[in-house]
Amino acid sequence: MTKFDERVEELLTKHPDLTKPEAIKIVTEKNERKKKKRAEKTDRSNAKKLKHEAQLLERR
Repeated sequence: MTKFDERVEELLTKHPDLTKPEAIKIVTEKNERKKKKRAEKTDRSNAKKLKHEAQLLERR
């Protein structure tokens, strides 16, 4: 079983009133939020690196 399937099954076990399509939707949305958060963090990190490099070039 894939990690995704395991998470869906865990969610269904924890909340038996959910249907499988609802659980899949919840897990998918959570994964999308995680991806977005990671991308934003990477963008901030890259911006900091560029700013730092620009400051180093200005000092020369």
